Amino acid sequence: MADLPGPVRAAWPYRARQALWAAVDVLFPPRCGGCDRDGERFCASCLGDIHFLPTPVCDWCGYPLPPAGACANCRGQARGSLAGLRSVAFFEGPLQHALHRLKYRRDVILADTLARLLAAAWAQGAVTGDLVVPVPLSAERLRERGYNQAGLLARGLAELARLRYAPDALRKTRHTVSQVGLSAEQRRANVQAAFQASPAAVAGRAVILVDDVCTTGATLVAGAEALMAAGARSVWGFTLGRAR
Repeated sequence: MADLPGPVRAAWPYRARQALWAAVDVLFPPRCGGCDRDGERFCASCLGDIHFLPTPVCDWCGYPLPPAGACANCRGQARGSLAGLRSVAFFEGPLQHALHRLKYRRDVILADTLARLLAAAWAQGAVTGDLVVPVPLSAERLRERGYNQAGLLARGLAELARLRYAPDALRKTRHTVSQVGLSAEQRRANVQAAFQASPAAVAGRAVILVDDVCTTGATLVAGAEALMAAGARSVWGFTLGRAR
């Protein structure tokens, strides 16, 4: 029963966490996730320096392209189980710095601030779905890090967008090496059949699969395959950052 998504998430837990951290900030002023200056979680200057993905974008992979339709990489290619992929901004500058702080420096409260960017893109119709599921870490990686950064972002999105949230609906069944530095083909092989989904949680659902960054989309495609095999109605990939 733990895998069941439960009721629609409310916004009050998000607001409660913000209030708690605001009180802590009085004693310990925060540092900007984008530039490390004291005073804000993510300052207006860094927000202005984020390179949001311009439109139009490829119908499937979501990468910006001059004409509407499918990009050269996606045209005529098998699309697999992923209905489509959308990202908020390019993974560079202040956003890259902030995601590194979240992922490697344990700045976990920064996830709620960054989740606002996901929620804003959701409100503009970037993706559709009724159940938010994060890309999971392997048990080994979760023990090392202590938390799943994709899960923190997905939770904030679900609360702000009032969507159902199933943090345990997808699990990683084996440890894989880091995708950093691998070619597209190596990335696909690395995560192939690495996930398993809970039919009780996802059957009949339109899933929004959330991760922090997309490079080639291999992880999202592998996760979507497991979700569809478990009976999901559709799966959209949704990430905060996108590699150029």
